[in-house]
Amino acid sequence: MAPVSVITYYECYNINPQKLENLTHRFFGKSCLNLDVYDNDGIRHSPREWFIAPLEVIEQVVQLIVNGKIVNYIYDDNLERIVLK
Repeated sequence: MAPVSVITYYECYNINPQKLENLTHRFFGKSCLNLDVYDNDGIRHSPREWFIAPLEVIEQVVQLIVNGKIVNYIYDDNLERIVLK
């Protein structure tokens, strides 16, 4: 409902896309942007695909998922960084 710009993208191979999405949602769950957006017809949409996290943290998370080490970390939304469990 608004123009967007692609900042970056990732090509991930041999990873189930649904599992990848599920992992990222769980990892960044506390930092989900909570808002409602109304379209031109006044219909409310509550997107759950937007998270508040620095780009460098997102890049680190992708690498941790790919190398299988994501299970050892959590995202601290107050510090906006990845920390050991």
